[in-house]
Amino acid sequence: MENLNPKPWTRHHVPDNTFGLTGMDHAALAVHDVELAVHFYQEALGAQVYYATGFGERGRVAHVFMHVGTVLLQVGYPNDGKTFADRHSQSHWPHVAFGASAETLDRVSEHLRGLGVPFSGPRSHLNVEAVSIYFKDPDGNKLEVCTWDPYPTETTELLGPPPEGKGLDWEALNHDWRPVVEQPVAP
Repeated sequence: MENLNPKPWTRHHVPDNTFGLTGMDHAALAVHDVELAVHFYQEALGAQVYYATGFGERGRVAHVFMHVGTVLLQVGYPNDGKTFADRHSQSHWPHVAFGASAETLDRVSEHLRGLGVPFSGPRSHLNVEAVSIYFKDPDGNKLEVCTWDPYPTETTELLGPPPEGKGLDWEALNHDWRPVVEQPVAP
């Protein structure tokens, strides 16, 4: 196979699929604490719960499907009890990427900063117009918010090998996020 650089601004020109497939149905991530994960995705990315099952059901592990924009994201406790993200891996793989406008990318960046969730970005990419931020959920699942909209490159850092770019330190993005617990108001 050879490298292929797409024509500029063609990301959303999607060809028909020979078999009639319409897209990805859902992405599934293993988490230690399903309820904590749901709270994280609700707080960090505005997720809305669509379906939840396995809570107190014999023979089923707890798992929840949430809408995050047009993506259906599933979080659940793995049935083998051990297939979790490696919080110390420096590999970019696997990760889940969510699409956004340039304005939304900036808004999510500021929102994550306010939640105390470390992220890297905005990061530009070689040979494509994409600009991304990278972060993790509390279990170490790798996440990306990406825009293909025009974005001021002078405010980005190039993701890639030196000397042109800079790598991504995934371990620096680990965190122990917890939801803010509202204190009851005294009478």
